[in-house]
Amino acid sequence: MAKIEWSDSLSLGIGELDGHHKELLRIMSMLLDALHKNENEDTITILLTKLREYTIYHFNAEEAFMEEIHYPLRLKHVQRHTELKRKVKALQYSRFHHENLSSDDYKKLLSAWLLDHILDYDFKVAKYLSEQKNKPEDFRDKVKKEWAKSDSNKSQDPEKSSD
Repeated sequence: MAKIEWSDSLSLGIGELDGHHKELLRIMSMLLDALHKNENEDTITILLTKLREYTIYHFNAEEAFMEEIHYPLRLKHVQRHTELKRKVKALQYSRFHHENLSSDDYKKLLSAWLLDHILDYDFKVAKYLSEQKNKPEDFRDKVKKEWAKSDSNKSQDPEKSSD
C-alpha cells in the first residue's frame, strides 16, 4: 500500500506548521499501515485517538498563528477546521461501531482532507503572510514616521529653525 508521505511541495515555509503537517502525515501513515496489516483494535484505536488529538493541537496552533498575523480569511479557515475535526471523529465513531471501512477508504478520506486542506487553505495563509512581508509601507504610516522623526529632531535641537 502506498503511504501518504511528506513532500517539499507541501511546505508552507512556516517551520512550526510544516512540522505539524509532517507529524500528521506520520500518524496517518502509521494508521494506514496498521489498517493494511489488520492490526488489533487497540492499536488502531490508539492511532485514531492520536490522530484526533494531534489534529486538534495543530488546528489550535494554526488558528492562533492566523490570529497573530491578522489573516483576513481566518473565520472561513476555522470553519474548515471544524469540518475536518468532525471527519476524524466520524472515523473513530465508524471504527467503534465496526462499520466496514477498508484501509483504502481511510486513505482516501485522510489524504483528501489533509492534502486538500494544506494545498488549498494553508497555502493561502502562507501567500498572505508573504504578501504582507513584501507589501510596501502604507503611505500614511510613512508620513507619520517622518513627522514623528522631524518632531523629535526639533525637540532635541531648539536652535534649528524650520522653513
